[in-house]
Amino acid sequence: KRSRRSISRCRHRPSASFLATSLTLTLLMANGMISGAMALLSPHDGSMKNNDIIHQRKFNNENRFSSYQRLVSLNVAEQQSLSPRQTMVTKLHASKSGTSNNERESSKSMNSVIDLTALRKLFSQASILHDKNLVSSSIFSPNQLQSRLTDLETESSDPTFWDASNSKRNNEVISDLARYGKLKQEMELWSKLRMDAAGALELLEELLSDINNNNNDESDDDEEMISLTMEECETCANQLFELSQKYELTTLLSGPYDSVACRLVLTAGAGGTEACDWVSMLYRMYSRHASYMDMKVTTLEDSAGDVVGYKSVELLVEGPNAYGWFKGEKGAHRLVRLSPFNANNKRQTTFAGVDVIPVLEEEEVKDIDIPEKELEISTMRSGGAGGQNVNKVETAVRIKHLPSGIAVKCTQERSQMLNKQLALRRLKAQLLAIAQEQQLQSLNDIRGDVVEASWGAQIRNYVMQPYKMVKDTRTSWETSDVDGVLDGGEALEGFIGAWLQWLRAKEEKEKEDLELEV
Repeated sequence: KRSRRSISRCRHRPSASFLATSLTLTLLMANGMISGAMALLSPHDGSMKNNDIIHQRKFNNENRFSSYQRLVSLNVAEQQSLSPRQTMVTKLHASKSGTSNNERESSKSMNSVIDLTALRKLFSQASILHDKNLVSSSIFSPNQLQSRLTDLETESSDPTFWDASNSKRNNEVISDLARYGKLKQEMELWSKLRMDAAGALELLEELLSDINNNNNDESDDDEEMISLTMEECETCANQLFELSQKYELTTLLSGPYDSVACRLVLTAGAGGTEACDWVSMLYRMYSRHASYMDMKVTTLEDSAGDVVGYKSVELLVEGPNAYGWFKGEKGAHRLVRLSPFNANNKRQTTFAGVDVIPVLEEEEVKDIDIPEKELEISTMRSGGAGGQNVNKVETAVRIKHLPSGIAVKCTQERSQMLNKQLALRRLKAQLLAIAQEQQLQSLNDIRGDVVEASWGAQIRNYVMQPYKMVKDTRTSWETSDVDGVLDGGEALEGFIGAWLQWLRAKEEKEKEDLELEV
C-alpha cells in the first residue's frame, strides 16, 4: 500500500526502473527488512540521506559485533561449566582442528594432569574415610563379621530358642542378625566400589600414558574409552565417599539408648495461632525426615489448635538408631516469617518446643524407684475412640515429676490403671535419659529440664523473611535452603549430622581437659 501511495504522488510518469524498485521494496517490507528497503528507496525519493545510510550500516555492523561477542562469552561460560571429563573430551576434539601441534600437546597434557589430580584426590579421600569407618566399627574384618553371624544363626536354630521364657533373648538375637546382616552388605558394597574405582583410575592412567607416548595420535575409540573410564572412576569414588560419610554418622551413635525407638513431643510456644501452625510444620518435617531415613512414624496423640495446626503432637519413631538420630532436636525452634494470620501481613516470630524421649522396656526401668511424694498424679476424660467408657470414665492419666517439672500424659489405653502404668514407665525412661545426658549419678539431681519454647532458648532459627536462612545456634551450621529443611530431606540430615560431629568433638575435648587436670 505504501508503494502505491508513493507512485500516485509522483508528478511524472514512473519509469521502469522505479517500478522495479517499488516491487523490490514491497517484497522486502513483507519480509520485515525495513532498513534494506529504505536504503533501496533513498536514490529515488530522497527519504534517506547518505549520512543516514552510513549510520544505519554502522549500527547494523555494531549489532553483529555485539552478537558475536555474546556468542563468544556464552561459549566460554559453557566451557567453564563443563565437568572435568567433558572438558577433557572437548579438548581432545578441539585438538583435531587447525591448531598447531605444540598447542595441542600443551593443552592436552595440562588437561590430563588436572583431571588425574582431581580424580586421585577424590579417590584418596574416599579411601581414607572407608578405612576410618572400618576401624571405628565394632566389627573389624569381614571374617569376624561372618563368624558373628554364624554364631547367631546357630543360636536361633536351637528348638528351645523360641520358648516364651526366652523372649528377651529372642529380640536381641533377631536385632543383631538384622544389624550385622546389613553391615555385611554395606561392607561388601564398599569393597566393590573401591576396587572398581581403583581399577578405573589405573586404566585411565595407562590410556593417557599411551596417548602421550604415541605423540598424541589418538583415535575416536581412545577418546570414548577415556571418557567412559573417567566417568566410571568418578561415579564409584563419589558413591564410596557418600556412603562412607553416612556410615561415619552412624558410628557417632554409640550412646546407651541410641539404638532404641523414641517419642517426639512437639508443643506450641509463644506465638498463639502462629505457634500452632509452626507445630504442624514441624510435624510434617519430622514425619517426612523419618520416612527419608527409612524409619516408621506413628502419631500417638495430638491436640488440635483453636484455629489451625496443633497445640501439641506426640510421635513414635521406630527404626535403627532412632533415638540417637533425633536426640539432638530437643529444644526450642524459632520461626520468622510474614504471618498469614496477620491482617497487615507483618513479620512475626514464633516458637515451638521439641522433646525427644527414648522408649525403654519395662525390664530397663523396673529398678528405678521414684518416691510417691515427688509425683503429682491427675486423671481426666480422654475422649476420642472408645465409646461411652472414655467419655464417662476418667481413663486418661497425667503424671508430673515435681523436682524437674517434667509431665507425662497418657490416653492410649481404655483403662486408667494401664494408662497410669504406661505414663509412669515413660516418665522413668525420660528421667533416665536426662540423667545419662547430664552425666548425673542419681535421678534426684535432675532439676529444671523442661524445654522452654520462648526467647533466648532456641537451638535453631528458621528465617523466611526478610532473607532465607536456617542456622543452628550450637554448631553454627547454616543453609539458605529453608524449603529443603522443612521438607525433611537431605538438608535436615546435614544439620543432624553436624550436631553429632559437634557433640563428639565436645566430648573428646572434655575428656582431654579431664585428663590434663588429673
